[in-house]
Amino acid sequence: MTEKTYEELSFLRELTTTVTDCFSEDGKNFIMLKETIFFPEEGGQYADTGTIECGGKTVRVLNGELIGNASEGETDIRYEVDSPIEKDSQVHLKLDWNKRLDRMENHSGEHILSGLIHNLFGYNNIGFHLSDDEPVTLVCDGKLTSEQITLLEKKANEAVRDNLSITDSYPDKEELKNLSYRSKIDIAGQVRLITIGDEAEPLDVCACCAPHVEFTGMVGVIKILSSAPAKGGTQLSFLCGRRAFEYIDRSLGLLKGLADSFSTNQENVPGLIDKLRDDNRVLREKLSDSFQRSILESVKCGDHVGPVVTDLELSPADMKNIFNELIAEVDGYTGVFAGNDETGYVYYAGGKGLDAKKLGELMKEHLSAKGGGSSEMIQGRTAETKARILEFWKTRCQNL
Repeated sequence: MTEKTYEELSFLRELTTTVTDCFSEDGKNFIMLKETIFFPEEGGQYADTGTIECGGKTVRVLNGELIGNASEGETDIRYEVDSPIEKDSQVHLKLDWNKRLDRMENHSGEHILSGLIHNLFGYNNIGFHLSDDEPVTLVCDGKLTSEQITLLEKKANEAVRDNLSITDSYPDKEELKNLSYRSKIDIAGQVRLITIGDEAEPLDVCACCAPHVEFTGMVGVIKILSSAPAKGGTQLSFLCGRRAFEYIDRSLGLLKGLADSFSTNQENVPGLIDKLRDDNRVLREKLSDSFQRSILESVKCGDHVGPVVTDLELSPADMKNIFNELIAEVDGYTGVFAGNDETGYVYYAGGKGLDAKKLGELMKEHLSAKGGGSSEMIQGRTAETKARILEFWKTRCQNL
């Protein structure tokens, strides 16, 4: 079996060892090693990558995966490489260190959060995914309130500041029976426990196969980005370490840019945005009222032909008001469409004393309209352009 050096020495970046096997499968090259610093894909975390120096050439490690019978604890590791290496070759391994450190920061942060969720609220982690491109996610089996999430983040960063030790241990089957730890499931092979803090009163103890940082202070910072319902509980999205710092730095940069554009202090930005939102709402209401009056005057003067098609963002109440006024003044089918050619239009349509359902069937056929209604009025959405809508009214509705 490959000796998993990464378990005991997670900060070891280079190692000289021997290739114990080499083979090809489905056009890919694989090797196995006597000892390894490369963590394989396992437990919700991607495999390490890096290089192998051998006989003056450099070979890339593309992936690592477990092989064998996991249910019986008989597993080993094989590595996909971009070039074959002969069996019994002495090789020098070099880890893609920044990627490994980033994953250890975030995985160790997940242990801190999961341990605190269990200790503070009695919930269990039932799902975890560590991505290199997206925020880390964990799912717990209970519903967390915003106040609980705020407390959780505060306590997590206190644990980072306390710089608690993170250690691993390998208890035997008898010892395990008397231990309390998360992920307490049947594992055929040797169970590896990760303990955060003092063994007498730990912050967390969890069965885990992945490398971690040596102290919580190395996690740097833990930032919870969002929460959402999931599997009857709560999914948290978060970042730790360098990735958390970069996220906070970008966010502060955006805030500074907004403050500079408003020529104000950063703490004043939320209030100014609220004021702009309120001002915009008032202006849109005035614009909508003006638009309605303009359309209705045009209709009463006999100058309006066809449906109303506008790029104004009208509310359902505004659209229904315009539609009701239209059918009171217009003979034949009419309607109001609000939206734009890129995202489509929502509509209210029908005609005084006419069957709106007939219009609806024709709109489904020629405008790919979706929706429904009654014989008095139909409503829905179409992805067609303004020109197509007006052409349809000109060429099709006249014959209904």
